Amino acid sequence: MSTIVQLPLNNQRRWSSQLESRKLVTATLLGAAIAVVKAPFTFPVTDYLIIVEVPILAISFLLLGRGGATYTGLVNGLLQSAVKVNFFPFDLLFGVSFGVLVDLFGTLLKVRSGEHTSAKRMMAALGLASIVLGVGITYLYLAFNLPLGVNLTGYSTTELLEVVYVPILVWGLLSGVLGGFVSARVWERNLRARFKAVQPTIA
Repeated sequence: MSTIVQLPLNNQRRWSSQLESRKLVTATLLGAAIAVVKAPFTFPVTDYLIIVEVPILAISFLLLGRGGATYTGLVNGLLQSAVKVNFFPFDLLFGVSFGVLVDLFGTLLKVRSGEHTSAKRMMAALGLASIVLGVGITYLYLAFNLPLGVNLTGYSTTELLEVVYVPILVWGLLSGVLGGFVSARVWERNLRARFKAVQPTIA
């Protein structure tokens, strides 16, 4: 009797471990994908590329739960830092920070309720995360006089608001809303079933 009970338990643990490993590998590949897209560019182009980064981080959050987006952001930051050494530790800081923000707002707004994912809450969470990160990155680049892809020398504070901050705010909101919608749809329609913790059956 004890042998019959132990067999499915062992299979359950083995299957669960394989599922978690598959999730971790997927989240790692997602971080690498972000780095491939962003590594060839510098600010402000990288700020506008968050439209690609946002849905990927959201999927990592849905895949691994709280901490998933942070992990993917860490992988992205490390890989970008290896390519753009002169921007270290900023690329690492920005990559991890974006992941933390996605995890934070996704958790606070309760994007996931059981197995259901709210597209509207995901859109709000990613919009907030994108705006906070975009403004933060812009401020640090200007405050620390980091190399820019555009020449902003001589611009007044008002001009910087009009030329830099406002467009980034608008783009951050747009990227977050679009990314939230896309990631929620992709997760619900395609990915959730693939990574669902289904109980293994024993014949």
